[in-house]
Amino acid sequence: MRMKKYNLMQMPLLAFFSKRLYRDVGYNWKGANMAYLFLLLAICCLPATLHVRENMLRSLEVGQVELLNQIPDIQIRNGSASIDQKQPHFIKRADGTSLAIIDTTGSMNYIDDPNVMVLLTESKLIIRRGKNLFNTFDLAGVADLQINKTIVNGWIHITKSFISPLSYGIFLMLSYIFAILCLLLFAVVGLLISTAMHNPLHFKGALRIASVAATPAIIFISISASLGYHIPAAFYLGITGIYLFIGIKACGGGAPVASGNAINLKSFLHEDDIEIDNAA
Repeated sequence: MRMKKYNLMQMPLLAFFSKRLYRDVGYNWKGANMAYLFLLLAICCLPATLHVRENMLRSLEVGQVELLNQIPDIQIRNGSASIDQKQPHFIKRADGTSLAIIDTTGSMNYIDDPNVMVLLTESKLIIRRGKNLFNTFDLAGVADLQINKTIVNGWIHITKSFISPLSYGIFLMLSYIFAILCLLLFAVVGLLISTAMHNPLHFKGALRIASVAATPAIIFISISASLGYHIPAAFYLGITGIYLFIGIKACGGGAPVASGNAINLKSFLHEDDIEIDNAA
């Protein structure tokens, strides 16, 4: 049985330059190496998530005060909404376009402005979820609800506290799924290259090598995202392809033969010769 020469902790660094690591992973490791991929992404997603969090918090801070000042006191009782302002009441963005409209007089029953995301009527709340797609919520089930600046400000603060864990979880999940799909494609390419080179690699071996080959690209993506730099995806795919070729080539010559428990036939024959000579 062949033993691994390297472990998970060594892999992120050695993936940049060690052909022996690629050969070891290709022949001596087991499974598809997906646990390593998940751990690598879990670490590399942290800087990118923090950068996204800072941008989201900055956006909330910029628009928070201006939007809060435009929110009237809204009272919903027995499924009927009302405000103490002139209607229709518009809540506008910094550029002057309308974000939300409140009209409980019955003069507006649908959203016809492509910039408007929310419309509150006397009995319904309409929210845009696409160019021509809307979700409509009936207020008939609301017995007593009050909405004002203070309440909305509290909602915003709650949202801020959940941004970090929520964005990290979503970012990690999507990154992991996308990485698996990419690695499956690279594994197929690696298997074709291995076949052309007459290497005895199987699909899982090619998939393990692909996970190591993707390590430099994943680390580069993490660094560039944390610094706010945008680099085309073709650059990262190219790096992974180069390392994949290096890894497959490093596996040339077949699997290494384990030497720990192997029988040394030459020594055995040599010992027989010595015994015969002594007997003579």
